[in-house]
Parts: sequence; C-alpha cells; structure tokens
Amino acid sequence: MGTVRGEGRVEESSKLLLGILATLLLLLLFSLTLRIGRGVLGLILIGVIILLGVYWFKEVKKALKTYRPRIKYPLELVEDGDLLTLTAQVPGPEEEVSIKISGRKLLIRGGRGFKRVVKLPYPVKILKRSYINGILHLKLIREQQVVNRRREF
Repeated sequence: MGTVRGEGRVEESSKLLLGILATLLLLLLFSLTLRIGRGVLGLILIGVIILLGVYWFKEVKKALKTYRPRIKYPLELVEDGDLLTLTAQVPGPEEEVSIKISGRKLLIRGGRGFKRVVKLPYPVKILKRSYINGILHLKLIREQQVVNRRREF
C-alpha cells in the first residue's frame, strides 16, 4: 500500500505539537510550585493541573492520530446547451453512492463519509446515471426542457 501525500508532514507536525504541549505543561507546573509554596491547597491545585494536563495531552494525541488528510476527488461538469454532463470520482461501494438535486445544487454522497455539493447553472433533472469502478456519470437536462418535452408528446 502506498502512503498518502502529506502524511509525513502531518506526523512531524503532530510530534512537534505534542512536544510543545508537554513543555508548556511542565513550565506551568514549575511556575505554580514556585508561587504556591508548600501549602495543602497548593498541592491540591498542582494535582488538579497535572490531571487536566495529562487528560488534554491524551486528547490532542488521539485527535492527531485520527486525522486523515483530505483527498481531492476530481469532478468535471460540461455544459452543452440545455444538457449538463457530470463525471466525478466518488468512493464506493455503489450501494452507498446517492444523488440528490435541490434547486440548483447537486448533492453527491459516497462511501467513507464522502459528501460533495456541486452548484449548477440552472435547475435540472437526471436523464441518465451510471456508476462504474468509482466513476459517476450523470446526464442532466434543464428542468424547463423536461416540462416542454412532456407537452410535446
């Protein structure tokens, strides 16, 4: 399996961020121990700060591990009069790929949480739809043309 472009930079930056957070936590603890002294309240406050620091350190580390770089999927929209042809790479499987038209917006959903909104030049209806090997092909027609074609028959 190949690596995703930019993955190494994310790893390096996350290690740097975790190092900076650990250093800031240690500096904060050191300064508090100097200011508060040896009282019981000071020890309790230092304990609370240590617990909060460890908690946030773990949360940031977990968030950085689950980070996935955003993959850009290509999309092509060609206008030919009243017809639009859309070709887009959409992650599957086919059962998870769905299309919804709302006014001049086309919502495409796919596998792995993929979601993309495409702004269209005019309201449309779907004439033809196919999904083969991760590529979605749509033939769309201007909505007014559909109404006119129905009246002709």
